[in-house]
Amino acid sequence: MTVSGTKRSQRQEQRLATRYDGRCNPGSGNGWIFKNDVRSDRFSFEAKTTTKKSYPLKLDELLAAEKHALISGREMVFVTEIGGRNWMTVSQDTFDFLVEESGDS
Repeated sequence: MTVSGTKRSQRQEQRLATRYDGRCNPGSGNGWIFKNDVRSDRFSFEAKTTTKKSYPLKLDELLAAEKHALISGREMVFVTEIGGRNWMTVSQDTFDFLVEESGDS
C-alpha cells in the first residue's frame, strides 16, 4: 500500500472509530490480541478502502473478519470505502438480529 493509501486507510479507521464510539486497533488489527481494524463495545469493523471502481469481496476475508469479531464477542461489519462512501457488509444472520432488535421488519 502506498503512503497515500496508508493515510487514506488510517483516516477511514479513525472516522469509523469516532462515528461508532470505538477505538482503532493497534497496527490495524495485525497483532495477536486485537483483530480487525476498529472495535466498539458492540461491533468489530474490518475496513478496506480503494480508489478504484470495484473491490474484490472475498469469502476468506469475510470469514476471517467474522471469526475475529465473534472471538471478541462482537458483531462483524466489513466496511469497504469506494467512491468516497463506506459500504457496510454484514451477514444475513446479523442483519436479521439487528432488524428484530430494533422492531423494524
